[in-house]
Amino acid sequence: MSNKLDAVLAEERACDFCNVHLPLGSRPVLRASVTARLLIVGQAPGRRVHETGMPRNDPSGERLREWMQLDREHFCDERRIAIIPAGFCYPGTGSGGDLPPRSECAPRWHPRLVPFLPALQIVLLAANYAQT
Repeated sequence: MSNKLDAVLAEERACDFCNVHLPLGSRPVLRASVTARLLIVGQAPGRRVHETGMPRNDPSGERLREWMQLDREHFCDERRIAIIPAGFCYPGTGSGGDLPPRSECAPRWHPRLVPFLPALQIVLLAANYAQT
């Protein structure tokens, strides 16, 4: 199952489906492992996450780690925690902050990724767009 997940992750990370709509271009940011027991679904990567390629590597990620009472080492362990946002690429900035995640991402990729996460016990919807 790990090889199948790795193949879908590689395909998703190469996705440029909505590249023309993204101010900084496509750079899908996510992580997952067949052993992950927790899935965090957030909104979409911010500019800092887009630049570093590290999921939740921003102030909202720091707040989430504090709330979960996890240090960076445990939070960043993809064997335990998968991070698959509602939108995989930085959508750009609008008048009130970052734009909403692109609507194509979740329906296109979540059904292809989540079945390869058999150890999941908890799904944390960590943003309004994730909950919607």
